[in-house]
Amino acid sequence: MKKRFIYVIDTPTESKELLIRDDELIENADGELDCPLDIILHRYHMEWDDLIKMNTATVSLMQEDFHERKMIRSISFENLYYYHE
Repeated sequence: MKKRFIYVIDTPTESKELLIRDDELIENADGELDCPLDIILHRYHMEWDDLIKMNTATVSLMQEDFHERKMIRSISFENLYYYHE
């Protein structure tokens, strides 16, 4: 398995993986790999509202290969307040 990147959405009842394509990765100003979550959500026909409705606990950007899975960053939804009209 070659190195790949995924977003992992953890909810109280399940964990969902969203694959990130190589062309969706960017290198930020600090030289770290990143990927805008909204781009991936859109490709999977999801929106931020869907994450709220799923009672998402965390969304983590992960790098994985044959031997290991490494977290790059994680977003906690625990204290997130979302206003939607």
